[in-house]
Parts: sequence; C-alpha cells; structure tokens
Amino acid sequence: MKAGGLRVRPHDFPNPWTVSNHRLWDKIFLASCVIGVSFDPLFLYIPIVDDDKKCLDMDQNIKNIALVLRSITDFAYILHLYFRLRGAMAISKDLGLSIFTGLPWSYLIIDVLAILPLPQVIVLVFLSKISGSKSLTARKFLSLLLQLQYVPRILRIYLSAKEIGKTFDSLTRRVWVRGAFFFFLYIIFGHVFGALWYFYSIFRETKCWHIACRSTPGCVPSPFDCRGNNPMKNLTYLINEFWPVNPPNSTVFNFGIFEDAIESRIHGRKDFLMIFSRSFWWGLKNLSSFGQNLDTSSDPEEILFAVIISILGLLLFLYLIGNLQTYMQLAITKSEKARRKISTKKPEIDSYLSNHGLPAHKKTVIMRYITRTIKKDRDFDIRHLFSLLEEHATDHGQHKSETFAAWVTKILDMKKRERNITAEQKTELWISKNGIPDDIRQKITSFVRLTLQEGEDVDIGHLLHVLPSSLGMSIKKHLCFPMLKKVPMLKNKEEFVFETICKYLKPVIYSEKAYIFRKGEPLDMMLFITQGAVWTFGSSTSPMDCLREGDCYGNELIEWWLRLRPKSTSISYSEFPISAVNLKSHTKVESLALMAIDLEHALSNCWS
Repeated sequence: MKAGGLRVRPHDFPNPWTVSNHRLWDKIFLASCVIGVSFDPLFLYIPIVDDDKKCLDMDQNIKNIALVLRSITDFAYILHLYFRLRGAMAISKDLGLSIFTGLPWSYLIIDVLAILPLPQVIVLVFLSKISGSKSLTARKFLSLLLQLQYVPRILRIYLSAKEIGKTFDSLTRRVWVRGAFFFFLYIIFGHVFGALWYFYSIFRETKCWHIACRSTPGCVPSPFDCRGNNPMKNLTYLINEFWPVNPPNSTVFNFGIFEDAIESRIHGRKDFLMIFSRSFWWGLKNLSSFGQNLDTSSDPEEILFAVIISILGLLLFLYLIGNLQTYMQLAITKSEKARRKISTKKPEIDSYLSNHGLPAHKKTVIMRYITRTIKKDRDFDIRHLFSLLEEHATDHGQHKSETFAAWVTKILDMKKRERNITAEQKTELWISKNGIPDDIRQKITSFVRLTLQEGEDVDIGHLLHVLPSSLGMSIKKHLCFPMLKKVPMLKNKEEFVFETICKYLKPVIYSEKAYIFRKGEPLDMMLFITQGAVWTFGSSTSPMDCLREGDCYGNELIEWWLRLRPKSTSISYSEFPISAVNLKSHTKVESLALMAIDLEHALSNCWS
C-alpha cells in the first residue's frame, strides 16, 4: 500500500498500543489493572451457606462492593481503549490510510476480552433470576468465566508493565520490573486459588446434600436456594445426623482438599475479613508448597484444581528464582566492573590530589564521590574533570550553602550532558555524511541516546561495531548495494547475493596517509569506500588515480574465485591475485572490507 508516494508495509505502521506520550496515564492505567485483577476474586465470595436451613444465599454487601469496584476499573479500560483508538486514527490520518491498516489486532482483542462485563452480567442477570437446578450451573459458570477472563486481564498487565519498563534507563531497573510482575503473579494467584477453594468448598457441601436427599424417600433434589423451598423440612436433621459435615466424616463422604473449609464453617459466617484471610492463607501456602500437602478425593474436578496449583506454583517459583539470579549476576558484574575501574583510576586521582595540595577532608570527599560515581556506571576524564573544577573554583567559586560533594556532582552532570550532546551531534554528522535514510536514522539516534543514558560511551568512529547486528546490516545494505551493483561480475545477480555478501563485510578505518596495499602484495580483500579519498599509483599501464566514496577496489578477487571454483582448490596466499598498484589513503578513510576467505564463504552459499 502507498501513502504520500511511499510504500508503507504493515510492520512499518506505528503501534498506537506501544507508542504513547501519556506516560502518567500509562502508569495510572497499569495501577487500575492491578487493582481490578486484585478485586475480581471478590465475586467468588458472594455465595454463603445458611447452616440452619441448609441452603445457599448471597452476601449482598460483598456483591455490591464487587460490582462497584469492577465497574470503576472497567471505566479505566474504556478510557485506555479510547486513547489508543484515537492514536490509531491520528496515525492512519497522517499516513492517509484506513484505520484498520496495521492496527494491532492482538492488543485490541486482549483489551476487548479483558473489559467484557462477564461477572456483572452473571451476578445481576443469572444469579438473581435463574432458579431451579440451573442456579448451581450458573454459579459454576461464573467461576469458569472469571478464571478464563484472568488470561487477557493478566496479559494486559504484563504488556503495560513491559512498555513502562522500556522507559527505564537502567537494565537493573528493568529486571526489577520483571521481578515485581512475577511476585505480583505469585500473590494474585494465591488470592485467586484461596477464593476458588472457598467457592468450590460450597459446592462440595451441596453435593453431599444432594446425595443425602437422593438416599431419602420422597426427597426431590433441588438447588437448595434460600429463596425457594427446601426439598424436605426434616432434611436438615437428616444431614446433621447421617451425613455429618461438622466435623466431616470421610467414611461417609470424602470432602478432600475442602475438608478444612467444611469443618471450620467459614462459608457459613458473615465475617468477611476472617473468610478472606483464611482463604488467602490457604491459597498462598499451597502455591508455595506446589500443592504437596493436598490430599484430594477421587473427584476429577478437585484433582484438576490441585494439579493446576502444583504446576503454577512450580512455574512461578522458577521464574522468581531465575529473575533473582539475573539480578544477582548483574549486581556482581557491575560491582566487579566498578572495582576494576576504581583500581585503574585511583593512582591518577591520588597523584593529582597530592600534587595540588588539596586538604585531607576534601580528598576524602572527592574519593568517596568518585567511587560512588563509578559504581553508578558514570564515566569521566580525570584530568578534564579537575581542570574543570579548578576553572569553576577560580571564576565562579563554590556556593557557600552547598557541600563540596554537591558542587562536584553538578560539575559531573554538566560534563555528562556536554559529552552526550557532542556524541549525538557526531552521530547526526555521520548519518548526514553517509546519506542514511530517515527510518534507519531514527533507530540509530535512539540506540545512541539510550546507550548514553545507560552511562556507556559510544565510539562514533566505529559506530557499526557497536550497533545491533540487524541495524548494522541495514546500514551495510544502504552503503554497499550501489557499489556491488557496479561490480561487473555482480551486475545481473539477485539481491539476496548482495545481502549475503553484506553479512561478511567488516568496517575498517584508515588514518590519513596510511598504506592499504603496496604494489606486488597479495590482494587478499575487496575494499568498499564509504568516506574519504584513496590514491592509486605505481602502475606501469595506468596513470595515478583517486578512489572516493562509492568506489570499490579488488574486483580481481571475484575473478580469482571464479577461476578457482571449478578446481575446488583450497585457499593459499600464493594463489591470490597480486595488487598492481599502491593504495594509500589521502584523508581519513572509512570503508567496508570483504576478506578473501569471507568472499569464498559468501559466494559459495549464493552463487548459481
């Protein structure tokens, strides 16, 4: 598809779900998602048991609280969808495309599934109006829908946390975000499993009632709804006498993992704090022990519930431990790197302080601050730093109200800003000199900026060495495709041949007036010049010439490989073509080199 004369591919379409200028709203939305997921299990605490009448009722207070809280958090989802769809419309309008073009449907589907008001509909429509045997089915259906909806709702939290984590400068903070997410999952699943344990224990007890009813002549099984009539007036006596639930008798009816809930009668009370704390502790305890202490009955649903607890407990434990190990490895690596840097710089610092006769207390402050600065992964030039300190001390003086350490901090921060600005300016100059397209340009500047924010230096002169491989490949293709197409033996070749060659190209820089090849030496590489000028001279048949940006040297190497190919002869320096001229840089030269051994590998893989 085309927009404004440019071809726009689906993956080039900006994702409005990940490109956001509303960082504060993103954090508010993430908090609302966490709150919503935390309160969703309240719907499972709505059913209660009337022990005197042996029937099921609803806790109206919990029902109202759950409905209100869920509706509030759903409103945050609606605002989130509004902002994202408005962003998608703005992007599509700018590109002159339909809003459906490039729309991230996976994100949209996740948000729509997460916002569906399933619990509200079940509680307000089904539980309040359906009677008869369908009432029990509706309650079980509520449980199933709530569990299924947890998948998109938790996935939404993961995606939001991931996007916010990308804004952090430090890799350590990103690891902390992942760790916090998995710890949140650990707590929330303990909460959910506790609520399900409470919820399912009620149905285990009603199953006992149904069996007691079926064994009694004249008793017709019903949903035991307190709003209707019990099957028999003497059923309460029958259950208490022959099917005891307090305490439970496993020889009469095995309640399995719900026996503790049945015996403690937590679902027959209206003290919600006690019910919640008891259920939450049960869920967290069994999740932590991977369900090892769960003694189930032969009921398939109960066994499946225990299996899920065991598997999820193990997975969450592995993720938490893995994240902790990653953090510890980062901390150890960072500490060791700081220690080596301190030991390297300490003699220079001591020498400077001693030579300039700084007071002992200022030496201590400076050393303490420099140590802390290095541990924060911030770099600086010692000589430049202290010359700058002297200049400021002479011209401006230290402010009376600020400490010496605070003054040093300001100088270091100013130096860091200057260094970052200089590096970004050099990057822009390099991009401009090489005519890099805008789409690649934005990726380069973003990478350089993020690297500088991490406290790392960026060698602009060797930018291709530090860029990610995929981005470096894009730059090589942009720089070398035109030159490769000018090579006579490659003119009619497919683009994948050029791409294969580009994979083996290595950036090489030559200083001014440096010999690259001397006449009579083996021609063991092809050279593609991207910046600078190179003299060629010394040939008896050709005059002196100058190679510039866009020129290449060493076409004879491809001819050599074509002659060598049918013989299947192994490479030997004696068989390389000989340079007929001297190659000497006139200015600083930036180039990409294809070594002979790499040329053989590249062409062997793609030449037909």
